[in-house]
Amino acid sequence: MTMRKRQAHDVAVIGGGIAGLTAAWHAAQTGMSVVLVEASPLFGGQVATLDRVDGFPSIAPVSGHGLAASLLEATVQSGVTLVEADVIAIEQEGALRRVATVAGAHRCRAVVVASGCRRRLLNVPHEASWAGRGLSHCVACDGGFYRGRDVLVVGGGDAAFQAAAALADICREVAVVVRGNARARRALVDRATGKANLRFIWGMEVDALLGDDGLSGVRLRDCSSGRLEEVACRGVFPLIGGIPNSAFLPMDVARTDTGHVCADDGFATTSPGIWAIGAVRDGYCGELAAAAGEAAAVIKAIAPRFRD
Repeated sequence: MTMRKRQAHDVAVIGGGIAGLTAAWHAAQTGMSVVLVEASPLFGGQVATLDRVDGFPSIAPVSGHGLAASLLEATVQSGVTLVEADVIAIEQEGALRRVATVAGAHRCRAVVVASGCRRRLLNVPHEASWAGRGLSHCVACDGGFYRGRDVLVVGGGDAAFQAAAALADICREVAVVVRGNARARRALVDRATGKANLRFIWGMEVDALLGDDGLSGVRLRDCSSGRLEEVACRGVFPLIGGIPNSAFLPMDVARTDTGHVCADDGFATTSPGIWAIGAVRDGYCGELAAAAGEAAAVIKAIAPRFRD
């Protein structure tokens, strides 16, 4: 495989999370010309907001920020072009694809979509106004503000249980509100349930955020009976899953009712020249090691297109 000088890149990777960074690095290592487009200055995605990463093979504990930073540095050193901009659309331009962003367009021969998901909201009145005043989605960023206080975590998946266990180490009490059943991995459930100052509230959801100058509590609603109950707390961390960032994709890219991208076993979508990996893809298992594995596999699947 040889490097070719052209106005177009070989591969455009959309998304700067672990899956996107890993895919860009692997592509550059094989000799491809790569541009990586990420809307946020926070490379590493949601993993970068974690103090401790679980589900990733390592001898010593790994921080999400540290993992993201090291992978970003390796990606840059490999010669990947980084572009910080929102992707508007992906269009066909002859034999190439044109990735249009708010800051310009980038032509490429193949597109790897690793755009992940955005946080799902509680959908309670005036939710946006509580940001920074008791409502947070990032334990690593804001957890320290609640040292010695009572907080509430919403969610039953890996992210929620990871956050709850981390907060229990610094907060007075942590209440975990789970609407249905716990979906987190057994190791995370065991770690959380082992915390003496952590309790669970099952079968309820947040109905309202309460307080004047700052958050003083929440109103919960029983999912079965509709009964309302108020719980005092100074911070709320909703970790209730994500909504796939797939709206910019062409109409011929098949998606599920939830917006997740449909792809085959080789991660190819229904639109030629576009592949999808990680949390944006339907069927992604949610584990960090899987994101890195999918990134390596998709570049292996794409590589034959660039052999002279």
